Amino acid sequence: MGFASIVALAFICKDILVIGLLAAVAAATSLFLSSEREFVRTGLKSMIPLLAVAFLLWSFAYKWSIFQQYGGYSGFEVGVFMALRLFLILLASLNFVASVKPSELVKGLEAFRIPYRAAFLLSLTLRHVYTVADDYRAIKEAQMSRGLELDKGSLLKRIKNYVPVMTPLLVRSIEKAEELALAMELKNFSFKRRRVASRLKLMDAILIGAFAAAVALAALHYLVGVL
Repeated sequence: MGFASIVALAFICKDILVIGLLAAVAAATSLFLSSEREFVRTGLKSMIPLLAVAFLLWSFAYKWSIFQQYGGYSGFEVGVFMALRLFLILLASLNFVASVKPSELVKGLEAFRIPYRAAFLLSLTLRHVYTVADDYRAIKEAQMSRGLELDKGSLLKRIKNYVPVMTPLLVRSIEKAEELALAMELKNFSFKRRRVASRLKLMDAILIGAFAAAVALAALHYLVGVL
């Protein structure tokens, strides 16, 4: 809920100061209070070129985008605003990936009375993403150790160079999917089994209410114009 609320606020809010304040609070929380701050810090370092490109692109090409309808901002201000918005979304995404395990996500969704089938499939998809990323890294390193040059030549040539990486990755993904299906069948897995759903605690309810209130107030102010 926190991740969804932060992303929603990043798109709803249209003031540079508000976006900057949200980004500062999120960065301070992630880099000083989070137990996964090293992972977040490493991820943000790799995102610096992307943020720089976003700043330059929006600073000079904002007239050809839908952002100009907001009005009142110069090119530099638009670049700063969009860079801060992208930074906030990336930071929230990194925190979500680093801190939320698939099993915890399933329990959280069950607490909202979401059907176990949907929660389990979402968890399985996220878990498969991690395994595919590990397989991709291993296959890429193995092919590069055999002399495969991936980042040389023209764009078309570099795309062709990734064929020896993507082909075994696709085959390996299909094999793992078949292994998982066979394991679930052998263990007589069924979605019809009754499971005890997790319950929300008082602190969970307070945090969810706070995030929902923040999104509602932002929507009323920026989208409806009531506040």
